[in-house]
Amino acid sequence: MVPRLQIAFPFHYQKDYWFGKPYSAAENEFLLNHARSGILLALKAADLPAGAGVGVMIYNCHTVANAIEQAGFCPVFLDVTEGLKLELEDLTRKADGISALVVTHLFGIVNEVKAIRQMYPNMIIIEDCAHAYGIKELNGDFAVFSIGQGKNPSIGDGGIIKVLNNRYLQNAENIFRVLPEYTWGQRMKLFCKLLGKAMMYHPWVYGWLTLPLKRKRPVQSGKETIIPRKMCCGIRNIYRIEKEKVIPRDAFMQVIYCNNPEEEKESYRRKGIDTDTHFGHSIQWAREFGYEFGDCPNAEKLVNHLLMVPNYFNR
Repeated sequence: MVPRLQIAFPFHYQKDYWFGKPYSAAENEFLLNHARSGILLALKAADLPAGAGVGVMIYNCHTVANAIEQAGFCPVFLDVTEGLKLELEDLTRKADGISALVVTHLFGIVNEVKAIRQMYPNMIIIEDCAHAYGIKELNGDFAVFSIGQGKNPSIGDGGIIKVLNNRYLQNAENIFRVLPEYTWGQRMKLFCKLLGKAMMYHPWVYGWLTLPLKRKRPVQSGKETIIPRKMCCGIRNIYRIEKEKVIPRDAFMQVIYCNNPEEEKESYRRKGIDTDTHFGHSIQWAREFGYEFGDCPNAEKLVNHLLMVPNYFNR
């Protein structure tokens, strides 16, 4: 069965994990273990007052709200349009309680950050590009990317933060400098995890073993502790992507709207393709951070009607 995510860790990536030459990032770039660590670092570098409100699109990964809360701030959940962009009218209604904004380019669907910047010139903006590595224009104060398993590109594990506003560069450098690196034991543990997950997501294994196991899993809690570290793998592959300009531009996944997601899901699986409601528990996760039903009505309707189909066949 074709898995919804392409989670690969081939031999040349394994070799680069242990022996790859270090990548020299630009002075405004920092390599971390996850994109969520980048969001946490950006929020701390932004020098916001304690308890400040940080806007975040509610249809999202729970790790974004975790980063906001762990940085000492309060998530302010914002609605999304039917096209899965930030609902600007909802932002306008809630803007007085927001000091910073995390704008997520969901599934590669790019938000109009320049327009948001013009509307709120004093608001700190963090662009979450975990699904949009090949984005052509950045207008925020920070931009965060993911190169972890299943992302586009998927080169093992890690995240990148770019500080686009020099006002916050020194703060980011100071925070990054004291972050721990992986010990040899932690690096070996991560290597085994990457290799094992890649095996579980191999098409020959996925349908008869991995998918049945996933169906038995309970709903994941939205609360999670983020432990930022300096990145330890995928180094040479970052160099290849950046220097050879091998920039992926496909959407992270293809999003389809359907009246009966469960029926459509089974239909796809009979054809040998796995689909799922990516971030299907986002409203439930948001409740753990204080969200009240009815505050983001568009997202509440959409969350039960969206399916994500694999989109990596031509890579």
